[in-house]
Amino acid sequence: MLDTLLEKANNLPLLPGVYIMLDDKGEVIYVGKAKKLKNRVTSYFRGEHLPKVAAMVEKVRDFNVIVASSEFEALVLENSLIKRHKPHYNILLKDDKGYPFIRIDKKSAYPVMSVTRNAPRDGASYFGPFGGRYQTREIITVIQNALLLPDCSRRFPRDIGKERPCLKYQMGSCAGWCLPGMTEEDYRTRMDGGGAAL
Repeated sequence: MLDTLLEKANNLPLLPGVYIMLDDKGEVIYVGKAKKLKNRVTSYFRGEHLPKVAAMVEKVRDFNVIVASSEFEALVLENSLIKRHKPHYNILLKDDKGYPFIRIDKKSAYPVMSVTRNAPRDGASYFGPFGGRYQTREIITVIQNALLLPDCSRRFPRDIGKERPCLKYQMGSCAGWCLPGMTEEDYRTRMDGGGAAL
């Protein structure tokens, strides 16, 4: 059976997407996302795994994939499918108690995105829940890079103009919010775009 699944996985494209593991009854037992579907899915059907992963692989009889247009789309799709199917092994293998949310405190002059387990009614905006803390941090990184938002430890407006911009600015993945002339209004407009993306 593993040889058959490995052969099928070897024919997958090197594209981002979501894979859906099925048991002998055709029920969804695990949903995952991948930057490169072929590499990720074939890894399940060769070599050794941690006990919980090995137990899941033993029950896999087939899998489906959905190719996505981007890694971000794959992350969002994975989250949607996990919420829909509630696969047993996503619950068993997830790296934290409870599915995490992304929190944005709109009351702050320069709001930042953070990962939290809960979504209380405290005036902040919450998005999710997502599949796990690692995936949620990946989503934040993708949004920060796409919208050129900072991920550094500098605080605004306190640190504007104090130091030279970091490497992320030099690489074109941050707009340089620490530079003089960057405004709170511009920052909030970018952050609102992040909320729309979620």
